Amino acid sequence: MNAMGQELHDFLPDIGQDEVQQGPSWARGNWPQVGGSAEDDLTQALDPLALREAIKKSAAKTGASAGMDEAAVQAMITDSFRAVLLIRTYRVRGHLAADLDPLGLSKRDLPADLTPEYHGFTPADFDRKIYLGGYLGVEWASLREIVATLRKNYCGKVGLEYMHITDLEERRFLQERMEGADKTIDFTPEGKKAILSAVVRGEQYEKFLGKKYVGTKRFGLDGGESMIPALEAVIKYGGQRGIREIVYGMAHRGRLNVLANVMGKPYKVIFHEFSGGTANPDDVGGSGDVKYHLGTSTDREFDGIKVHMSLMPNPSHLETVDPVVLGKVRAYQQERDDIGPGKHKQVLPVLIHGDAAFAGEGIVWECFGFSGVKGYNTGGCIHFVINNQIGFTTSPQFSRGSPYPSDVAKGVQAPIIHVNGDDPEAVTFACKLAVDYRQTFGRDVVVDMWCYRRFGHNEGDEPGFTQPLMYAKIRQHPPVSQIYASRLKAEGVIDDAFLAENEGAFVGLLEDHFAAAKDYKANEADWFGGRWSGFNKPADPETARRNVATGIETKLFDSLGRTLTTVPEGLTIHKTLGRVLDAKKGIKMFEKVGVPILGLVENMAVHVCTNCGHIEHIFGADGGKKMAAQYGMDYLGALPLNMQIRLQADSGKPTVVADPDGEVAQIYKKVARDVAVKIAQQAKDFSSKFPTISISKNT
Repeated sequence: MNAMGQELHDFLPDIGQDEVQQGPSWARGNWPQVGGSAEDDLTQALDPLALREAIKKSAAKTGASAGMDEAAVQAMITDSFRAVLLIRTYRVRGHLAADLDPLGLSKRDLPADLTPEYHGFTPADFDRKIYLGGYLGVEWASLREIVATLRKNYCGKVGLEYMHITDLEERRFLQERMEGADKTIDFTPEGKKAILSAVVRGEQYEKFLGKKYVGTKRFGLDGGESMIPALEAVIKYGGQRGIREIVYGMAHRGRLNVLANVMGKPYKVIFHEFSGGTANPDDVGGSGDVKYHLGTSTDREFDGIKVHMSLMPNPSHLETVDPVVLGKVRAYQQERDDIGPGKHKQVLPVLIHGDAAFAGEGIVWECFGFSGVKGYNTGGCIHFVINNQIGFTTSPQFSRGSPYPSDVAKGVQAPIIHVNGDDPEAVTFACKLAVDYRQTFGRDVVVDMWCYRRFGHNEGDEPGFTQPLMYAKIRQHPPVSQIYASRLKAEGVIDDAFLAENEGAFVGLLEDHFAAAKDYKANEADWFGGRWSGFNKPADPETARRNVATGIETKLFDSLGRTLTTVPEGLTIHKTLGRVLDAKKGIKMFEKVGVPILGLVENMAVHVCTNCGHIEHIFGADGGKKMAAQYGMDYLGALPLNMQIRLQADSGKPTVVADPDGEVAQIYKKVARDVAVKIAQQAKDFSSKFPTISISKNT
């Protein structure tokens, strides 16, 4: 037996005087795993024995091994260690040095651990060849080449966060598309012209609305127009990867632009609605809504592949539409037999978020909670964040402590692609990568497009009141089309006249639609087609919404009620549940015999400790009031659990007689008065069954 106070020392194992403990008790016998897919590349690269042999073999191939002594081999091993750690650091933190902010307001110093010096290199080492063994797609490279490649891959207009993902295959998938000297964002000349044309449509559409409907709220996309070609890429590239339906959900900003330039809703219809008209035909009812809440559905075809799309109506904002989109996608997948392992390929949810709402709304995280969960999984959602770096009037540094609004997505290990919105090619590439990842792994992915909001929260706001420095910068900042057009001219893709001709042709098209809107008359509701064909306005609006009689017989209702309120024999249930069931039985009985229920009295509601005065609510605080409200009856009072009540009743002197001025007696009297008043207020045929009651102060 241990001495008093020594009991806690008894946990130490007794290994004897001559025994040696073989390593820590928590050590894994099968670790580390060696070779192939069981081991990640970093672990392999840091195995000194394997690295020694690999360096010797590679040096022998190149003829560099002649005269190489052990010290030289060791120096090469050290260089490789440091280079691999530098590469890994760029994979984890390279996005922090990426050129993401079009306005240049987000000042970012190069993190110290992204410099060669941090990893033990000196300027004298920059041009010495280092063994990489396949890292960055090469076997040998100088430090100067390594840093240049890493800067280009991870610190350009695209910044990738993916090292929080635990799945090795997913990380390698993204590395293969980002890493290497040959990894650049390339589009054909025709592709570049198409991207510029889409940006022009986005910009000129917003300008046209602002000119024709001065002072009207539209929550314009101005500053984030790169989203338009990027979403078109989702349709085109998604169709090639097997997607046949896309369901969009978004808030206000950019909604009209998406409706027109992505969904293909006719411009004249939108102009008609701006002028006070409706998109609904006369035979279709509807309450109507503001323009930037409306939805639509349509088909778009790229390369002979047709994709059906729907944008959910959004009569609210701040992410409320998100679970609706996910539910609709799940329903479509069920209909297409697109649920299960290896499926979820045909229907894609796309949620377009504002940066502040994405970072601050609980519903975003709760929808992320559906990711991969059986019964709710949709095979991954593409989240596109219009990050205009301001929430209503609040700067990011005053609204969150994390560097990005997208940080919440790390909770489900979603890769996050940060991209500069002034580079439409980069934004389009990011969306193509997102589609590729989603279709391959069936998981959520986030595209965080850094841009700006050229005007206020809406066009009626003056943003300079709250953000004078930002908007001084925005007023001097050229639009996306000019920046991209200048770049394409420098590349020789377009000439000086291309941009002006594109803008003029599109504005002419808008003018034609604007004129046609005056005579436009809707002849069909776009949501009453396809799966919903046959639905229309009720023939009899007066009775269409009224309840109809059920086909279930009364006896069956009674039987179901008894079954639901009968506790199986031998089962002990919670006292509160028993109280609820008893109440239901009592109410049902009185209803059946036609006796009116005057109200509810909560018996044995509380117990007051006679020693300390602590009050214990036996059935929960306000339990009786809640039940009375549930059944639509008046709450008459609460009687305590009091030993004196029983003792006085047993003696033949009820509490109201034994202690007429006591607290408990006053409760009884109040209940009696309330009941008497209610009886008096009942219908004559009922009250006549009772003797006349005289109500007095002392009753």
